Amino acid sequence: MSDGPDFTAPQHIYDVLIVGAGPVGLATAIALLKRGITNILVIDQTREFRRVGQVVDLLPNGLRAIKYIDPNAYEQIKASRLGVSKPSSSSVSQSQPAPATQRWCKRNLQGDILRSFPLDFQSWFDRYGEGRVSLPWFNLQTELRNLLPPEKVLANHRCVHIEDSPDWVRVDSTSNAAESINPFAHWEMLRSGSEPSTTPETNQASISRRFYAKLVVVADGINSTIRQVLYRNKGLEEWAKPQYSGFATISCFKCDNLPDSILDTLETRYLQGAKVVTLKNDSAQLDTPESEQTRVSLIRISDTAIGYAITSPIHLDVLQQSSPAEVLDLGLKILRDAGFLPIFSEIVELSAPEKVFYRPYFIHPIASLKDVQSIWCHGRAVLVGDAAHGMPPFMAQGANQGLEDAAVVSTYIVQLIQDNGLDDRTAIANAFHQYENIRRPLIEQVQSGVQSGKMNCNQWSQLQWDNFNEILHRREYPSSTTLGKLG
Repeated sequence: MSDGPDFTAPQHIYDVLIVGAGPVGLATAIALLKRGITNILVIDQTREFRRVGQVVDLLPNGLRAIKYIDPNAYEQIKASRLGVSKPSSSSVSQSQPAPATQRWCKRNLQGDILRSFPLDFQSWFDRYGEGRVSLPWFNLQTELRNLLPPEKVLANHRCVHIEDSPDWVRVDSTSNAAESINPFAHWEMLRSGSEPSTTPETNQASISRRFYAKLVVVADGINSTIRQVLYRNKGLEEWAKPQYSGFATISCFKCDNLPDSILDTLETRYLQGAKVVTLKNDSAQLDTPESEQTRVSLIRISDTAIGYAITSPIHLDVLQQSSPAEVLDLGLKILRDAGFLPIFSEIVELSAPEKVFYRPYFIHPIASLKDVQSIWCHGRAVLVGDAAHGMPPFMAQGANQGLEDAAVVSTYIVQLIQDNGLDDRTAIANAFHQYENIRRPLIEQVQSGVQSGKMNCNQWSQLQWDNFNEILHRREYPSSTTLGKLG
């Protein structure tokens, strides 16, 4: 496959090619189709759409973006949220009392609540005018994909190169290549002692195909291949791949051999009827930032089983080079250094090494590129979602900010096409720069809190959280705040 420019006239040129069929790419496609832009295509490297990812929390800002993109998509997602059952005509079911509102509490080691937030839709709606929806990532992807005609989404096309020309952009892809684990995706749990390749296997036969488009929306995730190509020879190579955030999690999905005494203590002091709780040592005697930023989440799996996740600043090379037993020892050391009670060490010691995983968190830091005017806009291509600003999931804003990206970038693309601007490179640059100028300041603010550790490690007071949430979750679509000045 040639890496040089290809100026041969293609047989078909899409108005918009969207690389990546995750929720952000699909939402962008839905927004365009909803507004009459039909000459589009979504391509994705997955050979088949399968159940991957963890639970996604869509918060008021993300839901508002979805409702603006397509009210039908909003209703479908609301109906698919976890904990919602289909209505029944049974009088018995109608007479059932409403379940108590579940809250996610952040507690200290004495069991005192440091802060908390509700997990149900209505509590968020009552406060911010829009709710909260939790659903598996695959379900979100499926709901959005089902709103698109099947011919608009093409799987098994991994993009390996992008080339700009005066009149269009060319995207080269390979097919039938074996898939590999993406270690940068925050849902990929790595077994202790494993270090997967960051590039797909290519020992199987690959079939090359070229796509041509006037515009390319790059939504291929935090380990975006297109981003790496776009950043070449622009002084941005250092930032082409995601950076390690400094934080990682050591987890065990299921400890089912804990004695009743430990289970009883965890229930009465910490869980107190909840499915999940996050704990930290808020003692003033901790003398290192690492200890202050360590937290432990407990997840109730069943009456006799608990899952846990230890999140802390960890050196990545130490983690990746550790055997399963050494990862457990590392978890024990982290707990001791952070002053956690012996009961937590007992839980880790009772964990089966083969059930222990680790997850490093990566980020595309915006603040590090403050002096670069344009980091998401490159000719006829524009980055969105995790490809633009991937971040650890501590604030549950990755998907939500990506959906806001989709709402904004699709708005400017629609206006550009309606103004017959697809052959005007200045108009394209202006549209993409407006998108970046609107979205970048808020992303930088969100990332700043994530990187500092203040938000994810409970160093903000309840008042600080409330003030930030007011700014974040009351953003309306459409408005000059979220979409800028159109026209």
